[in-house]
Order: sequence, then C-alpha cells, then structure tokens
Amino acid sequence: MRTNLLKQMLVAAVAATMGYAHAFPNGPVTIVVGYGAGGGTDTVVRSLAKPLSEALGVTVLVQNAPGAGGGVAASKVAAAAADGQTIVATTSSTFSLEPQAMKTAYSDSDFVHVATISQFQGAMFTKADKPYNSLAELVAQAKKENKPIKFASFFLVDKLLMSYIGKKEGVKMIAMPVKGGNGAVKAALAGDVDIAYSGGSWAPHVASGAAKTIFATSYDRLKLVPDLVSMKDLGYTIGTTSFLTLSVAKGTPPAVVEKLSAAIKKASADEQMRQAALTRNMDPTYQDAAATTALIATEAKAFAEMLKAQD
Repeated sequence: MRTNLLKQMLVAAVAATMGYAHAFPNGPVTIVVGYGAGGGTDTVVRSLAKPLSEALGVTVLVQNAPGAGGGVAASKVAAAAADGQTIVATTSSTFSLEPQAMKTAYSDSDFVHVATISQFQGAMFTKADKPYNSLAELVAQAKKENKPIKFASFFLVDKLLMSYIGKKEGVKMIAMPVKGGNGAVKAALAGDVDIAYSGGSWAPHVASGAAKTIFATSYDRLKLVPDLVSMKDLGYTIGTTSFLTLSVAKGTPPAVVEKLSAAIKKASADEQMRQAALTRNMDPTYQDAAATTALIATEAKAFAEMLKAQD
C-alpha cells in the first residue's frame, strides 16, 4: 500500500509539472528591464521581444524599472508569481555583486536564472590624445605627478574594480559620477577624467579615432576585441565580466524554465536581435540556464575577492 501511494504521489507530481509546462505561457509575458530606455540592455531586450513572442505564441511586453544597478527590477520580479510570466532582464552583477556589497531587498537565491543573451565588452578607455596607452603608463604618470587617477563612474562594478586596481598599484583613485556608459564617454572625450569604463559604448568612438582603449576589464580577452589586453595579461588573477541575463522568481517549475529557455534560445538566433547586440558592441552568444547559473557563481567569487581587498 505504501509503495503504491508513493508511486501515485510521484505520478501526480510529474503530471502537475507537465501541466505547468502545457499551461505556460498563460497570457502575455512581461520582461522587466533593470535599466532605462535607450541603453544597450534595453535595446537588446526589445529586439528580443518580437522573436520571443513568436516562439512562445503570446505577446511579450517590455517594461523599464531602472535603479540600484538592476536591483529595482530584480526586487519587482522576486515578488512576482513563480509562473514564468514575469522575467527580469538585467546585468549579471545584479545577482553576483549587489547582494554581497550592499543591503538589498533580494538575494541571488530568490531567482532561477533562465538564460544569457549577450555579453558586454567591458573596457577602460580614454581620449585619444592622452599621453598614456596602457595601465602601467597611466599609473606611472599619476605617481610621477603625485596625483590621483580620476575615472568616470556610473555603477558599483567600476568603483570596485578601480579601487581594487588602485590598491594593487599603489595609487589613489577618485570616482567622478556620470550617468551610464554614454555619460562615461562624454566625460572621457571632454578630458574631464583620466580613464572611463563602458560595457560597449566606447566602440564607435574608438573606431572614429576620438578615443582609445586601455585594457579589457575581463580576466580573459574579449571575443569581439581579441587584440585588447585583459586583466590576465596585466598580471591580475581576477577580472570583471558583465552579461545580460534573464531570470524568473524562485519556485518557477523546472518544465516552465526549460520551455522558456528553449524559446529564448530560438529567439536569440534572430538576425535583427543579433545585429542589435553587435551594434551595441555586445556579444550575442546564448547560454542556457545551467551555464547562466554557473557564470553568476563565478562572478560572485571574483567580486567577493575584490570586496575582501577593500577591508
């Protein structure tokens, strides 16, 4: 009797899970973007919406909820029903860095990561006529002139990275607040800062000759800019990466996550979506739920080491 009861319970559980998959999506799917309209994250997500709508067979809506490095959008989705109908689209650091660096209304464990749809090509850059062409030359100049290095800053990642580098190189870093990657570009081209970070907004200005890159902030070299030296090349044991990820609330049935991830994979192959990412100098490489979860965990370890170095 007991064995039969267990079998019945197992069959019921499987049937319920399959039922969720068949029922999903149940009406429009909403993607909540963690950054403002017009930026790289927003542009790529909106280019994904149409092919994802076709793959799922329902309307896909896009809403912007900027603030707190993606934290506002993440908090909103964490509190949503765990049915896959509401998705947060934000940078991976929203999960790998923010919760361990500050008090947040959510944690990484509040989510199931569904997919990655692109990687930002993060790099430090400066105005083309600056006299230094490498991090070593910039540090040497700062030490020779006994001056701090001023950098354009618009989120926690660049502050943490530059503070980490400053401690390692023995030079003071001063963050100059700007609004987003475009603000970083404006500050760099105006000569208001010595160096600036962007996840890709720097590319057209480097191509035009107005700016030049100094180094990639990732540990390994960037896929779209393989000739640019990386943190590994500079002798560092860690670097920072930033991916555009899609996640749902914890408790979303695995069958729903699998169905959603498959639909995102299909939509990510859309040529217009890929071109939207490439135009923003983002690598439109799809990664599934398992790979996305793993890359966020890897990032979290690197950020933990940087945070420890601040003590």
